[in-house]
Amino acid sequence: AVVSTQSTGEKEYLKDVYENFFKPFSNHLQVEWSNINTEKRRLDLARLDLDAAKSKVRGARTPEVMQQNEQKVRECQAAFDRQYEQTKILLTDADRKSAEFTTHLEEFIRSQINFHENAQKLLQETYAKMKK
Repeated sequence: AVVSTQSTGEKEYLKDVYENFFKPFSNHLQVEWSNINTEKRRLDLARLDLDAAKSKVRGARTPEVMQQNEQKVRECQAAFDRQYEQTKILLTDADRKSAEFTTHLEEFIRSQINFHENAQKLLQETYAKMKK
């Protein structure tokens, strides 16, 4: 009976920890950080495009070519600015979610405390029964 009770408590503990901590945290890591990395790569590429366009302006030999290249710089700058804002939004959201994970961590710790308190009570009851 003691083993069965302890086993049931352990199963409940593992389920609670999985549902309230590991599952949300794993989802956050897999989805959110994947999106952030993708947007960061896009930002890096937009910056490279902008640098290349600026370089072409400096290397232009005629006013017409310079004007075309300046238009390309404006387009690249706008694309970079949009990507910068998108990446900034994702990072700000990640900061907010990090605060939420403090709550999930608290739930994880609460689950551990409950599990160990229940295990201690069960062991004390078992010990008391053995002493009789």
